[in-house]
Amino acid sequence: MSGTASGDRQHQTYARFQAQLKIAIRGLITPALVAEHRDHPQARHSDALARVVNFFRRPPRYGLYSAVPLRQWQLIRLPIVPGAPPAPLDGPHYNSEAEAIHAVFLRHLADLQAQ
Repeated sequence: MSGTASGDRQHQTYARFQAQLKIAIRGLITPALVAEHRDHPQARHSDALARVVNFFRRPPRYGLYSAVPLRQWQLIRLPIVPGAPPAPLDGPHYNSEAEAIHAVFLRHLADLQAQ
């Protein structure tokens, strides 16, 4: 068996796994789950919310830039390529870190629903 055929099969298996995982994660998302994150974005999460948040840690990822340290936050897209700079996203600046963290969560959620 050639290395290319094995690599292709690995890629296909990983793609299938990713597709199934996205379906499973979408099934966990409910209005109550979103409200749980909105109300306590930095607290210990329920199992379902912990799974969703962990999934959102995969690329592409978003983060926060504190334009005014500890007073104002802006969403950024984190680079996939090492050494590339993060890209600020157009949109509001947040005056609460918790509100900004929830905005990141909502951005990931919108991307997941669009796929």
